[in-house]
Amino acid sequence: MLKKTFCTLLAVAGLTAAVYAYNYDTNLPLPGKSIADTKLQENTLFTAYMFAHRVAAPDCKDFAIIDTAVSAEKVDNKWQEIWTIQACSRTATVPINFELKEAGGTYAIDPMGVRVTNK
Repeated sequence: MLKKTFCTLLAVAGLTAAVYAYNYDTNLPLPGKSIADTKLQENTLFTAYMFAHRVAAPDCKDFAIIDTAVSAEKVDNKWQEIWTIQACSRTATVPINFELKEAGGTYAIDPMGVRVTNK
């Protein structure tokens, strides 16, 4: 009985994981003209994807960054980039503020700046 219950729970857990699985493109360096180094891109990647989830269709499971561009030139080790994310049939632009410090790079995303460019 215990073995059957364990197998049932294991099967349900596997099915649940499959239902909530997402496909994120994590190839680095990112496409486009980002001036963030690969480590900073990697650190920023999933936060940017989190914002794309907000604009994606409810059943969307595939996400990819399809372009990056500098939108405010680097001054005093601070700059802004726009990352374009494909979320199934929707595309979103995510503005990201970067700053280089002695301890490494940091980033910040303003949620109000995220835009859907097609629906």
